[in-house]
Amino acid sequence: MTIEEVAQEERAPVDRAGTEGGDARGRWAQEVMALARRWWIELLRERLNLVFSILQPAIWLVFFGAGVERAIDAEVIGTDDYIGFMLAGVVTFTIVGNGISGAMPLLWDKETGYLDRLMSMPIARSSVIVSRFVFQVAQQTVQILLVVVVAFALGVRIATGPLGLAVILLTAALLTMSVTAAFSALAYAVPQHGTFFAVAGFVTLPLLFMSSAFVPLEAMPLWMEVVARVNPLTYAIEAMRTLVLDGWEARVATSLALLTLAGAACLALGTWQFRKQTGDRTQE
Repeated sequence: MTIEEVAQEERAPVDRAGTEGGDARGRWAQEVMALARRWWIELLRERLNLVFSILQPAIWLVFFGAGVERAIDAEVIGTDDYIGFMLAGVVTFTIVGNGISGAMPLLWDKETGYLDRLMSMPIARSSVIVSRFVFQVAQQTVQILLVVVVAFALGVRIATGPLGLAVILLTAALLTMSVTAAFSALAYAVPQHGTFFAVAGFVTLPLLFMSSAFVPLEAMPLWMEVVARVNPLTYAIEAMRTLVLDGWEARVATSLALLTLAGAACLALGTWQFRKQTGDRTQE
């Protein structure tokens, strides 16, 4: 099923509503859902990819947490629950990995010319970007919930309960917006996919290790702590880790506010680069 067929199928009732009431927001939402459905259809066609992408974060938590837990000094990390400590890091690692894989279809659309076809359709440009966020957040919600179930089976308890889990999902969604927008901007900016993979591979590990994913900020050398404090991943990790281990604290709200600002900046960058790319291609 092509995107044109999906869009036609999904937009049929909205077109009638638009004729009757001129509901522009409804048409835009329908465009987003039609495009998001395209990503789901592509993923469902690759069943092995679907299975491994859903299970991989839980596997990381089991093997990495169980394998490293005995080598970690509880006084350094501030808790004897290393799997609970690592939970936020595993979620963040998953989001970064999905951010790269999430930008790849956009890159293929650009290289194969499918982006030109999308831009020739009567749809809003913003629906292309937002649809990718919707898909990424939905996929990662399933992954995070599975990771939480595995962590619960390993003895981890979320100090803030079900409401805290909802805030963790919100935090993950905000970080998803930042990471996906940043890598999408990179996908539109580079001339070819080889450059994208080279740059993404170069920045991914420093981005993770220069955060508090594996060690607390207080245990880092001063120069690394300075870098980690300007890394958006750190604020997502600190918010989720606090919700899991410590409970409701004021720093959760602070981390979410800073993460929102980072997400807005990355989204602005991604939107600017997308408009630049589609503007150039339209003129051609």
